[in-house]
Amino acid sequence: MILKGPKNNWRVRVKFRGVVVADRTFDRKGDAIRWEAEQKRLLLTGEFVSPAAGLITVAELAQEYRDARRGQVSVRAWESDESALRVHIVPAWGRLPISSVSSVHIERFLTDLAVSRSVRTAARVRTTLRGLFSYAVRTRRLQVSPAAMVPLPRPDSKNGKIVEVHPFPIEMLLDVVQTQREFAGRYAELTLVLALTGVRFGELRGLRVRDVVSVPYPGLLVKRSLPQSGLTGAVIERATTKSGRSRMVPLSERVRPVVQSWAEGREPDELLFPAPEGGYIHAQNWRRSVRWSTTGLGRRPHDLRHTAASLWIAAGVDIKTVSAWLGHSTAKLTLDTYGHLMGTDADRAALERVNRALGSLTGPSVPADSAPEDDWEAENGR
Repeated sequence: MILKGPKNNWRVRVKFRGVVVADRTFDRKGDAIRWEAEQKRLLLTGEFVSPAAGLITVAELAQEYRDARRGQVSVRAWESDESALRVHIVPAWGRLPISSVSSVHIERFLTDLAVSRSVRTAARVRTTLRGLFSYAVRTRRLQVSPAAMVPLPRPDSKNGKIVEVHPFPIEMLLDVVQTQREFAGRYAELTLVLALTGVRFGELRGLRVRDVVSVPYPGLLVKRSLPQSGLTGAVIERATTKSGRSRMVPLSERVRPVVQSWAEGREPDELLFPAPEGGYIHAQNWRRSVRWSTTGLGRRPHDLRHTAASLWIAAGVDIKTVSAWLGHSTAKLTLDTYGHLMGTDADRAALERVNRALGSLTGPSVPADSAPEDDWEAENGR
């Protein structure tokens, strides 16, 4: 029903089963006619969403979303969403109706976040926003999610804080392990294991003695990852890896004796790398024991994983194999992260030619008495 208002405007009231389900006023009659037709079409197809449903605030929807997700996703995924909602999303938009949040608002918000915090933080918050507004669509609060197609910002700025890869050169790595031995004894060897196998700390925590294998080659069978709760620090029991797939990680000759020494004389179901007092080893305790803040030379423990990837690539291992060893979901992810570390045979051959050319330019050293000082000064205009 379209009625002309007292101010030469047009009011549309859409009814369904005798109840007004949509009410809106327009300045032009043509806009009113088109809007009414669209609402009737949505009612007929079952896609109609009452405009009043979008009046729920972002804070109210966030609380409902948190409650609905609890127990349906992993603890780490729930904690990631909870943190993004509590720290970033609700403080910015909590009082706003969800229908007032547009794609432009979200894009600007993520760009500011990428510059002030990091691209990685912006990506994490974008994931939560997509889940939040998808939930709003599923529960018939919105017709379309404003976060669905928002791109991830890539600020060309010093403040963009794009996560960089800082692998250890092998000589530096060995020096770090030797230094850490003074503080943590054999637990310094975990630095070497992490850096030469590329396993995540949660995966290392979940390894059992029986996961050390020799067929088809010496390696670790990574079948599970046991992360820690970001809120409580408790180890989260999980039967799979992050990707949900098992994988084999090779043990090079430099790290194989270390791993075998931890497995020797132990029962197959025992933890391969238990805490000193038994049970699961906690990342915070390990970092404290090896004094990572000083011995890590400004790098993060996660750079040990990057170290493994860089050493494999430098050794000529193809990117698809590196991706499989790291447990990445796709080779593209591996290439995007470590592609800059790769060099072709042509690159290496060209560098050798450059070195030979530069070496020949230096020539034999000239004896001091064969180059009179005055001649040198004359040639250089002194």
